[in-house]
Amino acid sequence: MTKFAYFEGSIVPIEDAHISITCTTFHYGIGCFGGLRAFWNNDHEQLYLFRPHDHFKRLLNSAKFLLSDVGLTIDQLTEITVELLRKEEWQQNVYVRPIIYKDDGV
Repeated sequence: MTKFAYFEGSIVPIEDAHISITCTTFHYGIGCFGGLRAFWNNDHEQLYLFRPHDHFKRLLNSAKFLLSDVGLTIDQLTEITVELLRKEEWQQNVYVRPIIYKDDGV
């Protein structure tokens, strides 16, 4: 079970990661997502994130179509994902779904 999320600039307990009912993405679907896999290697006792730079490049390009400035680089997104996976302590294959959403803050 997932314990943490990267939400609004920091890693938080999953139960603290909420969007408002007034969120623009919730109402109009103005957002984008990516999908990454991380694979657990029993021999190395290590989780390997598969091609994060390629995935985050596509995600940031999708965000540009929505006129969204994420304010993070591909390397920063990769570091955040690695940190999140370490904190979760997964020892199995994992699917990661980064989501970029727009919210006017109302």
